[in-house]
Amino acid sequence: MDNASPLLSHSPWDGRCIWQGRRSSSAEAWAALDGLQRAFPAWAGQAPAQRDAALRELGCVLEGQQEELCELLITEAGKHPRDAQSEVALLGKKISITLEQGRALFPQLPPRPESDPPHTIYRPRGPALIVGPFNFPLHLVHGLVVPALAMGSPVLIKPSERCPAVAAAYYRACIAAGLGEVVALAQGGPEVVAPLLRHPALTTVAAVASRRTGAALSQALAGRPEVLLALELGGVNHALVCADADLQACARDLAMGAWSMSGQRCTATRIAQVPRALCPQLIALLQQAAADWQPQQACGPLIDGESASAFRRAWQQRPAALQLLHGEIHEGEGSNAFQAPLLALVNDGAARQHSLYQEEHFGPALIIDPYEDENEALARMAANPARLAASVFCAERSHFLRLAQALDYGQVNHNRPTAGARSDQPFGGRAASGNGRPAALHAANIFADACVIW
Repeated sequence: MDNASPLLSHSPWDGRCIWQGRRSSSAEAWAALDGLQRAFPAWAGQAPAQRDAALRELGCVLEGQQEELCELLITEAGKHPRDAQSEVALLGKKISITLEQGRALFPQLPPRPESDPPHTIYRPRGPALIVGPFNFPLHLVHGLVVPALAMGSPVLIKPSERCPAVAAAYYRACIAAGLGEVVALAQGGPEVVAPLLRHPALTTVAAVASRRTGAALSQALAGRPEVLLALELGGVNHALVCADADLQACARDLAMGAWSMSGQRCTATRIAQVPRALCPQLIALLQQAAADWQPQQACGPLIDGESASAFRRAWQQRPAALQLLHGEIHEGEGSNAFQAPLLALVNDGAARQHSLYQEEHFGPALIIDPYEDENEALARMAANPARLAASVFCAERSHFLRLAQALDYGQVNHNRPTAGARSDQPFGGRAASGNGRPAALHAANIFADACVIW
């Protein structure tokens, strides 16, 4: 493929072309990293307060572009207006959290002569490559750009090729804020990334992506251990419903966790462990709740028809041990990116070995897995290969805390959906959901190295 070939963006709502541009050539992307390397010493040499001022200016620019950004998220990323507004609202908050709580965690100012050693300060690593996703094309890219710049590391953004218009708008905001020398943009797919991994100035790669992409990046960087690789690779997120759970509230939160954004969240609820005696009642409540999460009403389409077709194919090939209780899977490929919520039941343990149970499938599906004993459910959750987020629904906080201690997940929620995370806390998963480099509040640690002074 010619790297400089045209790049088109089509709306998942109706398939119409909404943006035209071109893919960055290998030479252009390489030159962008060259430029960031030249800009690095001056940017890193600024006082943290100067960099903070530039980032606050970025926040002001983004605030003035909220309407445009919301419209792009709706049109290009297929967001429901509510979800688009929520994503845009996070941008300013991310800057504030990074420059306040983040600065306190990862200080950069030299120690005072009168203070007692030892001291730890954090020094910027240098030019970083950020590989962004399509499901939160603004928030998750911005959530890495801001801490990188705050710590003094310039960034090259390689956004999802499915959301180039959103990325272009964000890049324009960075330029308007005076950050054009330390932020660069390379549009395109994996073919843009591959040559950059050999660039001698590259110090860091942070990617929010699929496990396949994460494995490819790991292999490509195997000979360069000095390049830090931070991966967030999604999850197969379980919820544990206890015998004393409030089933009405539980059904509401399970539905939201599984079906909001048409299931296109790395923290979406995929599997609910439910006491067998409670299954009939909870299933009935979830079937009612599904009416509130129909596409075009409470959520948008999947990102494109190809993704929707892949999701439907996976469910068409489900084993007999996985019974479909609610929802329809339309035959054929086509370009229709809309998919109504699916609800399924494990009626034989063999279903737990199937890819629909073991792997992340981006789409609106929830699997109910009955259990007889709570320890049985905990064992299933422990066997989950991609442990990003879990939820526990129970009445007693003390019971929840005991269970949370036993659940080896990146985050464990009490009486709330798995979907969602806090920017003022670290965010990352266990096992196959990442590589132990949490982002959100701890993202600054991806782009700077500790130095002990004593």
